[in-house]
Amino acid sequence: MLSETVPQGGSRLPEGLAEMPPGPELAAALALIDRSRLSGHDTVVLLQARARQVAHEQAELYADMAEVADRVRREVVGLPGVWDSDVPKFAAAEVAAALRLTKRAAGGVLEDAWLLVERLPAVWRALRAGLIDVPRAKVMVRETRVLPEPVARRVVGQILPQAPELTTGQLAYRVRRLVLEADPCAARNSYELGVAERRIVAGTDPDGTAYLAGYQLPVGPAAAAYERVDAIARAAKQAGDGRPMDQIRADVYLGLLEGTWNGPGPVHRRGVIELTADLPTLLNLADNPAELHGWGPVIADIARQITTQATTRTTVRDTIWVYSITDPLTGRLLHHGTTRRPVLPAPGSTRRRPLHLEPAGSGDTAHPPTAPCTEIGAQAEPTTGTGPGTDAEPVGLDTGPGAGPEGETQSRSPTAGSRGEDIGTGGRDTGTGQTARPAVAAQPAVAAVSGERAGTTERDPRRFLSARDRAHVIARDRTCRGPGCRVSARRSEIDHIVPHAQGGSSTPDNTDAKCGFCHDLKDAGWVVTRTPRGTTLWTSPLGHTYRKPPEPITRPADLTPAERRLAENLDQPP
Repeated sequence: MLSETVPQGGSRLPEGLAEMPPGPELAAALALIDRSRLSGHDTVVLLQARARQVAHEQAELYADMAEVADRVRREVVGLPGVWDSDVPKFAAAEVAAALRLTKRAAGGVLEDAWLLVERLPAVWRALRAGLIDVPRAKVMVRETRVLPEPVARRVVGQILPQAPELTTGQLAYRVRRLVLEADPCAARNSYELGVAERRIVAGTDPDGTAYLAGYQLPVGPAAAAYERVDAIARAAKQAGDGRPMDQIRADVYLGLLEGTWNGPGPVHRRGVIELTADLPTLLNLADNPAELHGWGPVIADIARQITTQATTRTTVRDTIWVYSITDPLTGRLLHHGTTRRPVLPAPGSTRRRPLHLEPAGSGDTAHPPTAPCTEIGAQAEPTTGTGPGTDAEPVGLDTGPGAGPEGETQSRSPTAGSRGEDIGTGGRDTGTGQTARPAVAAQPAVAAVSGERAGTTERDPRRFLSARDRAHVIARDRTCRGPGCRVSARRSEIDHIVPHAQGGSSTPDNTDAKCGFCHDLKDAGWVVTRTPRGTTLWTSPLGHTYRKPPEPITRPADLTPAERRLAENLDQPP
């Protein structure tokens, strides 16, 4: 491989550097390396080794701060007029003076140091060993602050083995869900206290612009408000506004608040609420966490409130219920389908089972419903309007480019003939993986599979998934299958793994969701394969392979170390 070729006059890395633990030996080895003389493959190994060493040094820095705070406590305790509650303030003053920090910044890093070293020592040890970095450590510290110390340590123990392979976004999502499962009452109390502190903040940025933002808002109304802004912005985009979506959303946001917006109303889209919860929680028989797509895990009370509103509000004409049956061992999708109110046939017509009541599966064969774990998703649609000029009231969230607080989505607006367009829908997504049929056409709706560039007016339907199979892929993948990517699968492109031109089939087994950015990586020389158990492997042009395990829908069973090793061995590529 070209990336492994050592340049003329170059050198190779010291033997064993890729596995060398951080510490004095690794620091000495790194100090002697000239990166300009390495191969492309070896520069990545160097990058990873230096990141391990940096994490090690940062862990030691936190330990130094905690020790300084302890020494300050010893010196000032017992002095006249000094209370125990004053010790953090005096310790922060010492750190601020020593490191030239503001008192607020010093207080923040000192608190992080104490939480790592004293409250969650396992996280500190993982940081010192170079297994995680500071951003991941801070995610685990801050997401578990609502829990009592013993429960927080238990949650951290569950997630630490997975943490080195997760991005901060993926890690925060999983820790938040574990927190909700571990102590629903503490999570509910924390949420209610947070909402009680809701506020609007305004000010100026360093470049002279301004910011206007809401903090600690209730998640349901915040999702609905964002959906309305996003739907109006999309209508403006469809009406010919050529600016980036972020700019359009910002102008809609200000225009609605000022009362000066005179553009089109929100574009009609089904699925403006996309919520995933298990059936016992919706029936008030359990308090398991749910997921508001694009916003992450939410407490059970919010899930019940949203579904109640979706099924009782007079502004909602219909609610679509999507079911997913999962493997109880892995939590992965086996069976997916949609149910809705029956449509009565016209007099004299022949009754036929609707396509949307049929379960999705791989190709023409659906997986048998052998697993007992069921997830129910509620999706509500506006009552009136079928186009951009209709002022229908959205009632929830449709995850889209730039949606929600994830911050890992893109502003990509499909146009006619572009990749990712839902053929036969005018670009409208139903939110259930099915495409809405146009009013004047009786042809079947199909979704574009972006294994090859679109651009021709005539398309071979055999290249595209059926609407039912596309829904299965979206429900199975949940997010883009790119390395570290969290873009919603519903806003991604459905892509062939083995290209259709090379004989790849147009079935769920040979397709997955990729956002526009990650799809472009294939054009830049990345090679994508998938293991028998669904792990996506990305091999970069520099010769390194990165794994993206499948996203479980329900919580997988806890495996013993031996069972986990067996599963990993079964997951090796053929």
